[in-house]
Amino acid sequence: MLYLDAAETVFFTRQLEYLQAETYDIKYPDLKAKAFVPVSTEAPSGTTEVKYRQNNRVGKARIIAPGATDSPRVDVFANEFSRPVRIPSASYGWHLIELRQAARAGIPLNADKAAACRRAIEEVLDEVAAVGAPDYGIVSGLINSSAVAIDAATGNWSGLTADQIIADVARMWSNMKTDTKGIESADTLILPDAQHTLITTVPRSTTSDTTVYEFILSKFKDLKAIEPWYRMDGAGAAAVDRAMLYNRSKRHVRQDIPNMFEQLPVFQKGSNYEVECLAETAGTVFYYPRSARYMDGI
Repeated sequence: MLYLDAAETVFFTRQLEYLQAETYDIKYPDLKAKAFVPVSTEAPSGTTEVKYRQNNRVGKARIIAPGATDSPRVDVFANEFSRPVRIPSASYGWHLIELRQAARAGIPLNADKAAACRRAIEEVLDEVAAVGAPDYGIVSGLINSSAVAIDAATGNWSGLTADQIIADVARMWSNMKTDTKGIESADTLILPDAQHTLITTVPRSTTSDTTVYEFILSKFKDLKAIEPWYRMDGAGAAAVDRAMLYNRSKRHVRQDIPNMFEQLPVFQKGSNYEVECLAETAGTVFYYPRSARYMDGI
């Protein structure tokens, strides 16, 4: 086995300290799951599963005669739900010769490898939040939950009029209100990129300078954002495009990430020096699935 000498070791240690600080500062704006699904880091690193309890009431009051003692019993019961925590992992490193050459020349190690490793882990976190990891026990994510109701679009939006597109959104909104007796309301609409571009450019009518996008935001109470996301392309049943209307608050939906990103100490594998990196995630959970609604075929 080959080893670095004392000077090379000092060089490598300082470089790793720099690279570790750098990777924590890198941001990836095109990975949107953390924006669309509130993140919780409450569960500590090393947690094997994340649980929550949901209470429900049983029983119904009724009118009784004066002095009666047979009042119906009301009670509360709780259901417990759990999701496994999984560990996305990747590594980066250098060959001994690369390190010696950099040390001799006094050239800093390139941060690209560290950045690429961080990016690879971020991509897995984004995917798990969006669609789950079914092979690893996280059965679904934000955009493919079986607990969320699905409406059918009138047709592909590229072939619809402005009124028909607005009517589709209104139907999602109305169905959510009807199914929940007015309890739930949405603040976010997510669309595939093409449909988002369409509504931001198509006028409300031939005599209006307001776009469909602006009209929807102005007319639907509580709706604060209409966002594009490429993951909605083909996300529906039979791989059709899907829209999603939902309440983005942490009380309704969230993703649990006990460990956002961690770099382990460098280790030697033959003549290579490697740095293992990892994260921990339990994916997305809907506490109130009826606060979301899909529409397929847009």
